[in-house]
Amino acid sequence: MWSLCKAVIVLILSIVLIKWLKAKDPPPIFNIYRRPNKWYFFKYLIFRLAYALRKYSNSGRSVKQGSAQGYGMKFRATIADLDRLQPLEKNAPLAVDAVFFTGASKEGYYLSVNVARRQNNTVNSFWLLKIPNVGLLVSPKYPDSTLKGEPNAFSTEGMTIEPIEPMKKWKISYDGKMKFQNDKEERMIPVSWELEWTSDLPHFDFDTDLSPATVARAIAREPWSKSYFENFKKRHQTHHEQMGYIKGTIKIEGYGEHDLKLNSMRDHSYARERDWTLMHRYGLHNVTVEDGTKFMVGILSMPVLLSEFEIGYLYSPEGQVHSVESCDLNLYEHGEHGVPPLDYAFTFKAAGKTYLVHCEVLESPDVYIGIDWECRIIERMCRFHVNGKQGWGFAEWQYRRYEGCPNKNK
Repeated sequence: MWSLCKAVIVLILSIVLIKWLKAKDPPPIFNIYRRPNKWYFFKYLIFRLAYALRKYSNSGRSVKQGSAQGYGMKFRATIADLDRLQPLEKNAPLAVDAVFFTGASKEGYYLSVNVARRQNNTVNSFWLLKIPNVGLLVSPKYPDSTLKGEPNAFSTEGMTIEPIEPMKKWKISYDGKMKFQNDKEERMIPVSWELEWTSDLPHFDFDTDLSPATVARAIAREPWSKSYFENFKKRHQTHHEQMGYIKGTIKIEGYGEHDLKLNSMRDHSYARERDWTLMHRYGLHNVTVEDGTKFMVGILSMPVLLSEFEIGYLYSPEGQVHSVESCDLNLYEHGEHGVPPLDYAFTFKAAGKTYLVHCEVLESPDVYIGIDWECRIIERMCRFHVNGKQGWGFAEWQYRRYEGCPNKNK
């Protein structure tokens, strides 16, 4: 009898195994967003183990430039090395060194400034300013962002961003002109400012501080091969972010002086290659809540590496920083064909707590990146409600663009 039972069990298990092995992979949503297949659980466990071993085996070791950094390992040994102007690698036409600042207040002031250094003294740069009872001002060449930069500086056409003290203080200066968005006459108005960005909070290093669970989930969805992991090494980007404050005075001819104190997020990225043609889209939110909570959270889709990647971090009111453990914002359910929602909600989890985020978009200027305008970025100035509390900040959404630059041949 027992022999018969064992035979039946073996038969059932064999049938289950055969069906499992023959199971086809589910098709990607919109032919972009891959879904877990039969190997997902095993790949998840393998990567979690490999990631943990990588971090453990390299803990306490000195960082050597040129070694296999990222994905659990620091790229720079010191804060001073990490947070300074970075040299653009030679023979790397798509190399980048970029700094980005956003700021917002409960009273409705918004500021966004970006300078991305590229080769041949070219920069991708734009600046946007919303002042209550004045309006939304944009940089002179908006919506284009391809400008001429100064050598060895985050500086272009009147805009200069300077590191003063690593992870503590930056200076943002501007003396030039801006125009009102949607002003058909494109009248230029003199604008100037001397702003100071400061922080006493720890930075968040995307090389070492992301949740291992979110990284493993994203990689386990993808088809593995030697070339797939070589792509990771080739396209590694060092990126850190930090919350702080922007303070200073803005002068607008005809509209007086305006004192700013903004809750701010800044980031600094550099890489041998930043190729916007490979980025399908993303939706990122940086938010300050009235109780002192601050966070950045969102989803990124770069199909050549990760078709759906949950990223982010949260600062508690006490200043402790935690990685985002999960986020249920499915990009394919929100504006997949180029029209992102203006009123939407999602949840994310950090430090064991779930946060319900409701986003209401107030302004959404489009900016185009690249010679061919291959990237469209929407800097959405927003009001938020987070677990019933008021918040303010930005929701930056990005799309791959294929139409080309309309002014290229003019």
